[in-house]
Amino acid sequence: MENKIELKATGETITFTKSTEDYAEMIVTLPASGDGPPAHRHVFQTELFEAINGKLGLDCGDKKVVLEPGQSFMVPANTFHRCYAVDGTEIKFKATFAPALGIEYLLTEMFDACNRNNSKDPSVIDACYILHQVKGEYYLKELPQFVQQTIFPLIVIFGKLFGLVKAKPKGK
Repeated sequence: MENKIELKATGETITFTKSTEDYAEMIVTLPASGDGPPAHRHVFQTELFEAINGKLGLDCGDKKVVLEPGQSFMVPANTFHRCYAVDGTEIKFKATFAPALGIEYLLTEMFDACNRNNSKDPSVIDACYILHQVKGEYYLKELPQFVQQTIFPLIVIFGKLFGLVKAKPKGK
């Protein structure tokens, strides 16, 4: 069964096409002006990008890669990366995460949190809560890992205590 999500502020869509314990596969569309998520790493997952339409830009570690339709690139586990549209055209690509872990939960809840916030960014409290639900799987490049491991959980406690967490817990 396919599950399609949309980030209303940007028009980005993700359609989850296959998901098993071993891998999760999705089709992603980024608008012409679209950047994907900020630079990040999946500690335990490889991510295979396969360009379908348009030019897909990838920053992976210290490499810059541009994929044309039919080309692919594997991001090793625990490697900082980001993706974006090149040449001001909409892009469509397939992304496959192995193993699947909490990627469908993470992306679905982040999109829902952004949409609740009428923004391309979720509230800080929801973002911390969602990342805490997939603890140790995903880290942002822009913030020290120490902050994400120690401060984020404190924000989650504060958010739950005051009823500010809107995101669903993983598995619900």
